[in-house]
Amino acid sequence: MDLRQKVIDLLTLSKEVGDLPSSVSSPAEEQLGLSLAEIKSFDRDSLRALQDTCSDPDSQQEVFDTIEAGFVDENCNGGRYQLNKFPSVIDLNYIRHQRQLLGIQLGCVTNKLYTMIYQKQTCCASELCKVLELQENLDSALEICTSGRNHINQARSNLTAASLGLLAHYRRQHHLRKITKSLKTIQTLGKMNERVQELLGEQNYAAAIQLIVEGQHVATTYRHFHCVAQLSSRLQDTMELAEEQLDVGLSKSCKEFDSDQYGKLQQAFTLLGKQSAAIDQLNLHFASGLQQQTLLLLQKYAELSCSNRSSANPDVEVATDFHKFQFHELCKFIASKLYVACLSELSTTLWKITLNYNQIHQWHTDRPTVDAADIMPSVSFEQKFQHGRTRLWQDVQMKIRTLLSSFDVWHLSTDELLDMLDIVETLVEMGKQFCQSNSDVLRESVRQQSINYFRGFHRGKLDELHVFLENESWEQCPVRSDFNVFQLIEFRFLNQKDKSLTCNVEKPSDANFYALGSVLSPFLSRAISSAEDAIVSPSEISESTCECNDERKIGCGSPTPILANTTLSVLRLFGRYIHFMHLLKTIAFDVLICLNQLFDYYLYAVCKLFGAASPQDATSPKLRAVLLKIEETLISTATPGSAGSLEDAVAFSPSLSDKVSCPKVCLSSQTDHPNHFFGLKLRLVAAESVVFLARQLELLRPNLLDLIPSSKESLLQQFFSQITSVAHDLRTPIFSFVAHRYLDSEHVTNMMSRVQWEVKEVMSQHSSYVDHILQ
Repeated sequence: MDLRQKVIDLLTLSKEVGDLPSSVSSPAEEQLGLSLAEIKSFDRDSLRALQDTCSDPDSQQEVFDTIEAGFVDENCNGGRYQLNKFPSVIDLNYIRHQRQLLGIQLGCVTNKLYTMIYQKQTCCASELCKVLELQENLDSALEICTSGRNHINQARSNLTAASLGLLAHYRRQHHLRKITKSLKTIQTLGKMNERVQELLGEQNYAAAIQLIVEGQHVATTYRHFHCVAQLSSRLQDTMELAEEQLDVGLSKSCKEFDSDQYGKLQQAFTLLGKQSAAIDQLNLHFASGLQQQTLLLLQKYAELSCSNRSSANPDVEVATDFHKFQFHELCKFIASKLYVACLSELSTTLWKITLNYNQIHQWHTDRPTVDAADIMPSVSFEQKFQHGRTRLWQDVQMKIRTLLSSFDVWHLSTDELLDMLDIVETLVEMGKQFCQSNSDVLRESVRQQSINYFRGFHRGKLDELHVFLENESWEQCPVRSDFNVFQLIEFRFLNQKDKSLTCNVEKPSDANFYALGSVLSPFLSRAISSAEDAIVSPSEISESTCECNDERKIGCGSPTPILANTTLSVLRLFGRYIHFMHLLKTIAFDVLICLNQLFDYYLYAVCKLFGAASPQDATSPKLRAVLLKIEETLISTATPGSAGSLEDAVAFSPSLSDKVSCPKVCLSSQTDHPNHFFGLKLRLVAAESVVFLARQLELLRPNLLDLIPSSKESLLQQFFSQITSVAHDLRTPIFSFVAHRYLDSEHVTNMMSRVQWEVKEVMSQHSSYVDHILQ
């Protein structure tokens, strides 16, 4: 066994039996080769080195830095740790050095520990004083408790049974008073249900809710009574009933808004803390109310349409129970005669709904400010209403689109179609004011039907104009000397537009559909204004025209305009076409092209009827170019024998359907007879009517420019520069034929050839050809 293991066993034995006996230490001394005197001498040397080291702070810090981490660990056995570090071969000098080093480290640590204890001695004394003071306080409390217990024992022995009975009676009296008060409160709580019903019947919702809330608080206080549990259940049922009545009142506000009544509802919702939920419920009520009201209206018109059909055809069976049909199914039962009226009344119903919503929104915006804790944030409040406006207007558009798409507009007359477009245009303006919506759904739904309708309408009007021209007598139509297009009933919408613009300068809010106090539907007012315009006298129209169109007015004292009956028909068509442009701005330019075709066809027909036989040089190059262009784009060259082939061509080429044949008129009895001056009067009416049409188009140019896109203005200017400007050139070929036929140029030439031009003396009378010309 080596020395290191023996020392470890010795240390272990010293822990077990205490101090080592002298018999044990002798073998160690023998093994180390040291005597006891040498070991003590070595201890004295280590002590002197330790004192020198501990006295120097820098040396002390260096010693601390040399202490290994293993000695700091609480679970470390220092002896074993140091012995494990010994090498296998024991060196006495090494052992001495390690013992001296460990002694120095132990001394420094001990010295440092004593120093720190000395520094904390003051704090330790202070804490010890506190402990002593606490002990004194505990002793004082113990004395007080002991004295109290002694006094209680003395009182218990001194009180008599009578005194205890008096106290018990007083306690019982106090308890009975509390019970009596509680019973009265419970009795009042039981009668509260009747009072709440009375308040709800009076529509005093806020007071009813306040009473229920107070009752619930009281029931919570007295919940330890069994009877209060039943009353609490009844109060909860009453609260649910009150909330149902609040919901009913909220739905009534969607149909007809009353500011005072709605204020009571909002006070009740504020007490319940459900303002945000009330607005959500309000949006749902508006959506369901819109569905119900529109469905009832369509049911009424469907029943009316079916009753009209059954009265006209008694043998035809029609459905009578319309309550099972949906909205889109009911739209198919509406008769064409009732279609515009149904659309107008439906629009009025939807306007009333949006008006109520706008008033409710305005009420919330203008309501007095209350405690900020009782209202929801203004941002969330505004978002809910803006979202509700958008959703509500989407429902409005869907209802109108369903009604529009379920009906074939071919069954409508032109006036009915214009009324329908007026209604849709009014709805579009309403959408802009209600929620800044462009109403693209409405615009698109009416656009395609209007295009299809207008194509057939324009084709029919060209054919109608063809018939008018073939049957025209070309007699002057009697009109006033200051007559212009703005006096025709078809142009009344332009007069109304000018008046509205003039009025808007003075009163910008005149066209507000949601102005405060609005009670008259814009669709009803439109119908009334249309009826008034329809019965207004021509003199009144003229006066209003002179007031609103001073720059367009024809001055008084000017010659009476020369025009034919067909000219008036064309002017009326101009009014309807411009009305289409006003209502259908998306296809305004296409309508303008069709309007130009009416003028082109009229000019071409007049030229072919009265100027075809004129000399070639009488037609200006510009007029010939215009006539050639019209003939290529508008005039059909089909002969009567090729009618079948033309129909087949039209079926495969839609562009051919826009062409119309030139009118065939037999006026040779008047235009070829010298006694009628070769139809000079007819020619005058025809030529001047074309000039009058061109002048009226010039008057309408500002209106046309306002209705078409700015990118198309150059094409309109080109039309006026190329087409309308040649109207005056039409006079030359028409009137030159009269001059050519009335004077027989060959006969006059022969007479002039027989004249003796070598005059020897002045004759007293004209030559024979001069007399012939003068005759």
